[in-house]
Amino acid sequence: MRVTVDANILFAALLKSGTTRELWFGPEIELYAPHFLLKEFKKYANYLKGKFVGSEEEFQTLYNKITAQVFLIEDSELKPFLPAAASLIKDPDDWLYLACALKEDTIVWSEDKGFKTQNRIKTLTTKEMIKEFGRL
Repeated sequence: MRVTVDANILFAALLKSGTTRELWFGPEIELYAPHFLLKEFKKYANYLKGKFVGSEEEFQTLYNKITAQVFLIEDSELKPFLPAAASLIKDPDDWLYLACALKEDTIVWSEDKGFKTQNRIKTLTTKEMIKEFGRL
């Protein structure tokens, strides 16, 4: 399954061993995200490091493994899809994720309730992803 993932799912996979991380590395999921995802990570990196249980080196190693799983789409490639994305959802911080989903023909994996306000792109929460892959 082709999936556009948002930053909060990345953060969850990074901070806690469990279902989110298991899904992230699952062979049945192909992850996509706008390059903006890395900008959001940098914005919250110190906070995330403070929450991480482990050393700085372990944090960096896991971050590298997690981000290696994602096909990052340059934000400039998403520009043609931004008007459509903006028409679907109010939050400008989410437009690039929807634009990525439109460009790459994916669903969206997010806990952000704002994505559920539109009905053009299928959006699943982690709990719904678990049900989709029969891991409950």
